Amino acid sequence: MRRETQNILLVLVGGALLKISFTGTYLLYVKPAHQYWLIAGGVIMVGLAAVSIGRDLVSSREPAPKTVKLNFGADSDGAAPALAPAAHGDHDDHTDEHGDHHHSAKSAWLLLLPVLAIFLVAPPALGADSVMRGDNRAAATRSSGADGSTTFPPIPQGDVVSLAMSDFAARAAWDSGKSLDNRTVRLTGFVVTQDGATYLARLSIACCAADAFPVKVKLNGPGTAGLANDTWLEVTGQFQPGTATKETDYVPAMTVVSMVQIPQPENPYEA
Repeated sequence: MRRETQNILLVLVGGALLKISFTGTYLLYVKPAHQYWLIAGGVIMVGLAAVSIGRDLVSSREPAPKTVKLNFGADSDGAAPALAPAAHGDHDDHTDEHGDHHHSAKSAWLLLLPVLAIFLVAPPALGADSVMRGDNRAAATRSSGADGSTTFPPIPQGDVVSLAMSDFAARAAWDSGKSLDNRTVRLTGFVVTQDGATYLARLSIACCAADAFPVKVKLNGPGTAGLANDTWLEVTGQFQPGTATKETDYVPAMTVVSMVQIPQPENPYEA
């Protein structure tokens, strides 16, 4: 790969990291805590490219040494050695060498495709399709961090308490203290319709979108039918005790009191 190609790739990749870091697009890929690592990586890449470009500019101003190829073999007449052009084979090798560089440069430019995709097209967050392929039981178990019932901290006081979807699902499945009973909570997620039922869902990540796992809550009540997949809602309601069991794959149910359609949050995932 030519040095010029390397420098361009470093600038573009580093610039892409800085772009998604400062525009908030990085939240579609990783947790918020990773923003500073992305910024550091982008700055380092752009800095390395700047240093390399500067060195190339300085070296290009220095005069290149002239080389002459000598033919020291005497001819049949015993004549003195004379200057001779490079052999034809050397020219072929030179051509082959340039050919190799040409092909490797083509391959290197293919690395620009994902970078251009980041600059030109912001990929959507994972949604209903990912939830349908996921395993909600794993989400409930991983959220609780236990393999059976345990006592959770009390829910804050208030008429309506906002909870994370993963916290709600874990309490519904494993809280022996029954902290959700007779409490009105507010959940934020997107709609997933599956097997004739309507669910509110959210994807939780441990590190990045690649390890996302789904959390679902079944919605019961008027107005919950006919909602389109991936519609973001803010739902207020009460947990239905006894619904998060092994038979339901630990998916709790909620009696909906009210719901409001909202735009997708800046951070679509739960950490």
